[in-house]
Amino acid sequence: MGSQITTLPIIETNPEGAYFYDSKGKRYIDCYCGAGMFNLGRHVKELSNTLCEQADKSDQGNFVLISQEKALLASKLVSFVPAPMMGVFFSVGRGEAMDFACKLARGFTSRAQLITVDGAYYGETGFSISLSDGDKKKIFGQIPQITTIPFGNIQALEEKVTRNTAAVITEIIQVENACRKASEGFFKIMRQVCSSTGALMIIDETQTGMGRTGKRFAFEHYGIQPDILVIGEALGAGIFPIAATVFTKKVQKFMHKNPLIHLSTFGGHDLGCRVAYEALELYEKIKPWENAHAVGQYLLDKLFTLQRIYPDAMISVNGQGLVAALTLKNEDMANRANVKLAREGIFAVHAKVAADTILLRPALTIAKHDVDDIIRVIGKFIKSL
Repeated sequence: MGSQITTLPIIETNPEGAYFYDSKGKRYIDCYCGAGMFNLGRHVKELSNTLCEQADKSDQGNFVLISQEKALLASKLVSFVPAPMMGVFFSVGRGEAMDFACKLARGFTSRAQLITVDGAYYGETGFSISLSDGDKKKIFGQIPQITTIPFGNIQALEEKVTRNTAAVITEIIQVENACRKASEGFFKIMRQVCSSTGALMIIDETQTGMGRTGKRFAFEHYGIQPDILVIGEALGAGIFPIAATVFTKKVQKFMHKNPLIHLSTFGGHDLGCRVAYEALELYEKIKPWENAHAVGQYLLDKLFTLQRIYPDAMISVNGQGLVAALTLKNEDMANRANVKLAREGIFAVHAKVAADTILLRPALTIAKHDVDDIIRVIGKFIKSL
């Protein structure tokens, strides 16, 4: 992404709905959306108003104390998640939420081994880097006793998960790896082997959750339920930095005995909790997953049509709901595509793991006519090759 930034000197201003403008007044359809953070659109006025109103009434609060704001949001969140969750821990961002999940799993099970899958991306902090694919763990070092298995490989899953395993960690769709998916059988076996060995199943829904795949959470498509669920910054809808780790009642019992296994100075910020509570109200009112399903299918159908016409340039198209991945010939072509798209008013970036892939992650409120503009611009670039 760094090479893209150097060639895209955009100063972002005036975000609104599915768009933002630059300092010269040019409008862009935002297909990056803070890596899938602005699910409800840019600059949601109801949430901005809530932030301003609450700033006059409250402050951060003390992290080590329960506040009304934290309690209300936690209650709302466990009701929102379609799984029997009971405990909530608030963080500032995705990486920290995953780091806490790993600490919680090791503490609860009194085991050290963590099993992740290849091609994953979970964030930029300690455990998160060690669990993710990429060069950063080579640079910064890897936390010990982490094992990587092939994503979707049932045999490896059954062989590697033992009674020494604290948790198996996965995304449902590897968004940063060209939206790679695994079979329903892989996730069902994962659930079974975790239950039989006492390992915890941790699912990261930072990019797929809060409606993006056409359901509230992507794990719903597979009929499974995690022990620990990581929810990313879409919880605060881009108005306030807040993420969450939610977990089952059995895991919560460990937290009751060990409430300070992780400290987060700004986690569960009382103002942020008020904003996130209002965001959940909007999610339930708008049900953006319904639009993500309908408009997302429209987007994917259009992309598949382009791919069939230009198979030499567009190697593959993958995705679900309103997250789509276009794999091109190489990273250089993906970078050039992003520059060309931006000049035509479509802002997107390439994937962090599969750098030859353009990711489209627009607001879940986007309209079909905006999709038509996206397809027109992508088609124009592909034809020019």
